Amino acid sequence: MKRMIDITMPLHEGTEKPSPSLEGFRLQWDLRIDRGQGRNRSKFSMESHIGTHVDAPVHFIQGGKSIDEIPVENLLGPAEVIHVSYPEAVTADLLEKQHHGPDIVLFKYGKERLDRKWPYFSRDGVEALIARGVKVVGTDNFNIDSIGTEWEIHHLILGNKILVIEGLNLGGIADGIYELICLPLLIKGAEAAPARAFLIQK
Repeated sequence: MKRMIDITMPLHEGTEKPSPSLEGFRLQWDLRIDRGQGRNRSKFSMESHIGTHVDAPVHFIQGGKSIDEIPVENLLGPAEVIHVSYPEAVTADLLEKQHHGPDIVLFKYGKERLDRKWPYFSRDGVEALIARGVKVVGTDNFNIDSIGTEWEIHHLILGNKILVIEGLNLGGIADGIYELICLPLLIKGAEAAPARAFLIQK
């Protein structure tokens, strides 16, 4: 029997934020049974880049597709998980050695890379991803850009109509090829949306 692994970052008020300036995820109760109100009812608020989410091209590309316009089928199918050792970046050479063909590639950096100090991708690495026909780039980080690259990697990747998944929970996931299911919320006109993501172990 195939094993389904949830690689979604849970949303709660302690969910890590990509920037201290963001409010993050907040859950508030309008009605509570324990207050004698007959039923439980809540509301929540969050920025669109909290937790596991998909970036659409319009996030950085003027006139690019929004979340409701992206080809969602690109987020379903064979996916390769590749560990990127600290403090290495994704380069053309790394891909030559470790990428085995799937057009969805999920890069596992680990929690020590959350500070954005070291680059995650080199320019030649991104060019190699484009040349290899990659449709989706995923990461367990909050961001595909480091401090040093500013927003260059977003522009290169999204500008080539490659979708981005950030905030994946890849702890304990071994390198290898899986089936990915990643479904962002259908939010009309949005530049990003929260998503639920699973790997199916072959």
